[in-house]
Amino acid sequence: SGVRLVVDVREFMSNLPAVLHGSGLEMHPCTLEVGDYVLSPEIVVERKSVSDLFSSFASGRLYNQAEAMTKHYKTAVLLVEFEAEKSFSLQSEQDLGDDIAFNNIISKLALLFLHFPRLRIVWSRSLHDTAAIFRSLKSNQEEPQVQAAMEVGAPIDGRDAAADDACTNQAAVELLRRLPGVTEKNFRAVLTRCDTLADLAAMTPAQLQELLGDARQG
Repeated sequence: SGVRLVVDVREFMSNLPAVLHGSGLEMHPCTLEVGDYVLSPEIVVERKSVSDLFSSFASGRLYNQAEAMTKHYKTAVLLVEFEAEKSFSLQSEQDLGDDIAFNNIISKLALLFLHFPRLRIVWSRSLHDTAAIFRSLKSNQEEPQVQAAMEVGAPIDGRDAAADDACTNQAAVELLRRLPGVTEKNFRAVLTRCDTLADLAAMTPAQLQELLGDARQG
């Protein structure tokens, strides 16, 4: 299995990168616009401590992060990391209710995953558990490329990425990503080359081969 991780530089304020390095994983620090850890060209992880999770819900930041991850990666993971010496739970059993309540963390999580069904959640008991989880997720995956990870969600040719996204037909992009031969590795090249799905359909087999490459490699 691979050992390379692309890591947002802000994560080095925590102890996790040191634990990951100690477990044999190779750190490549850079500034990431999307996610905290890129495990492969298809897998991104946003890591939250329990306190981070609560504050991210309160600020609304988590919704923006989930939207960006599910938009740009095939597998978007929200990893919630507990402290080893503390209870492995978000709230006490008596605080759990039968109905959705907007001030309840479990309700907020349920609504988040209803809104972003492609988002996956992983629970970690400790830093060392997170290292083991990352190794498991990376199994049989290609290694991430630092430059490619840095470019995800970044401004394009001086334009604001969010403004550029607003001009994109997201329904068409989702359809494109489901077409045979289109992968997480080549769909951005298709977006750059083709203004519409009709442009893609009009291509000759030779042009498609040049644009998409060998689908068996993607």
